[in-house]
Amino acid sequence: MNTEMLDSRLFYLDPWLKEADVVVKTIEPVTDRRSFVFGVMLSGTIFYPEGGGQPADFGFIEDKRVIDVQEIDGEIWHYIELQDENDRDSLKPGSTVHLRLDWPRRLYHMQQHTGQHLLSAVLEEEYGIHTLSFHLGTEYCTIDVSAKDPIELPLMQIETQVEAWIGRDAAVLVHYCPPEDISTFKLRKNPPADEAVIRIVEIQGYDCSPCGGTHLDRTGQVRALKVLSLERYKGHVRMYFASGAHAIELMSKAYEDNRAAATMLGSSVGDISTRLSEVLEKSSSTEKKARRILVQYAEAEARLAAIHAGPKGILQFTLEKEDVDWGTMLCKAAVSLGRPAIASCLNDSTVIIQVPAKARIPGLSKIFSEIMANLGGKGGGGEAFYRASFASADIAKQFAIKAREVLERYQTQC
Repeated sequence: MNTEMLDSRLFYLDPWLKEADVVVKTIEPVTDRRSFVFGVMLSGTIFYPEGGGQPADFGFIEDKRVIDVQEIDGEIWHYIELQDENDRDSLKPGSTVHLRLDWPRRLYHMQQHTGQHLLSAVLEEEYGIHTLSFHLGTEYCTIDVSAKDPIELPLMQIETQVEAWIGRDAAVLVHYCPPEDISTFKLRKNPPADEAVIRIVEIQGYDCSPCGGTHLDRTGQVRALKVLSLERYKGHVRMYFASGAHAIELMSKAYEDNRAAATMLGSSVGDISTRLSEVLEKSSSTEKKARRILVQYAEAEARLAAIHAGPKGILQFTLEKEDVDWGTMLCKAAVSLGRPAIASCLNDSTVIIQVPAKARIPGLSKIFSEIMANLGGKGGGGEAFYRASFASADIAKQFAIKAREVLERYQTQC
């Protein structure tokens, strides 16, 4: 960046500027984008172009919506989508146009970016942990830091130290070097090597960092910062966080969700984890009991089916509404009696086949894969278990009939 560029970048001269009148320099169709998208270059702009981890500003040029802003070879291009080519008549080169910023989006970016500087400063100054990269998103922001494991980051302490700087309402200052001497600043990261003018953002008395983003005037305007989660990422740690009004919104929603959960659990908000542990333990115990009862029920059903099928008959179960899990349990119970079994789960158009491991039947996969494929089914299995799903219950019934015929033939041979 040079001094001439700075004069036209109104978002640097006053990041709180929401509207301005400027002159159109150039308007050109953009061939690599959707139809009727045009790039506009202006004599000055309040729109920040995407860069440095911060997204572009949106808004309007006259009544034309700005859908993207990019810096290309030192020039800032504003991309607008028109109804047709004639719609650009009000944006002729030399004409004065009115700019309106999407202010909530800009304020969100300013709060997130200033919050990131605070968080990175605390990590650097208090823990010697460097910020490697930054990304500003619509739901949360991330920084990748030099820590190797999330356990290295004491979150409660870090958040308390960030909150202390928010409470101090320290000034957020911007310096340009030159004319200022860059050697007088203790920089948290190295400045870009190819810039004529380096922009330094300072949290007064605490942190200095080269940065091209838009920022608040004071740390108190950050309002709040919340670290949302940590994860290992490419040998380092990625921190997810939110700042400003968005952080307050997320925390308020989390509290309301916790309050609703506490009501359902019959506890206070502070006792949710204790009460939830009790509920989960009881639920796990109930689930185990229910499972034992189901197994006993399946065994009883298998014994009853064995009586009806005779001493060597195949046990066949046709389930109209029950799911595949129940069909599998029935087959398992049948096999425990030493009997082959077929369960047709018509609600899922699925057939389960299982035979005792010692049965003199070749691998089920060998026997049934071709039959299944001919009926348009999908599935598979191994030596003693096979599962196949079909497009309809009727086709599943056909497969079950064929499966019974095949198993009976092998039993007769034995």
